[in-house]
Parts: sequence; C-alpha cells; structure tokens
Amino acid sequence: MKNLIALNNRYFLSTSMLVFVLLLFEDTTFYKLYKMKQELHSLDLENVKKQNEIIQIKDKTKQLTTNKFALEKFAREHYLMKKNDEVIYVFDDL
Repeated sequence: MKNLIALNNRYFLSTSMLVFVLLLFEDTTFYKLYKMKQELHSLDLENVKKQNEIIQIKDKTKQLTTNKFALEKFAREHYLMKKNDEVIYVFDDL
C-alpha cells in the first residue's frame, strides 16, 4: 500500500522520469560512460608502452654517445658501414 502512495506522488514520478531521461538519453548515458572508460583504459596502456619505449630509446642513445664499440656496432648493422681495410659480402636469400 505504501508503494502505491509513492507512485501516486507527483514529485516522485517527475524525479524518477528526470533521472531516467538523464541516464539513458543524454550525453552521459551508461553505454557512453562504459565506452569512455574502455577508451581511457586502452589509452593508459598505450601511454605506459610509450613511456617504456622512451626509456629504452634514452638508454640506447646514452649508450651510443658514451660507448665507442656500441656506436661502431650500430653503424655496421643499420648503415652497413665498414672499415677501410675490410671487405663485406652481401648474400641475397632467394
């Protein structure tokens, strides 16, 4: 009986309708909030990956600027550089 009295109350009805409209039809619907939370989580993961990548690149840069042998190895591997008295043979894999 008390439940029926609450349903007949116009303030309760108007408030419940307002909450219903706000939660389902406005910009902050449950579905949009869920999607935004998923996107935020994926962006956080990407941010962590990028930060780790930046740390690795900084370490590699520091190593290349301080270690002569690492710089020589990098130049040989990436730019195919050689010393004056060396001969390099390149084989194509077919």
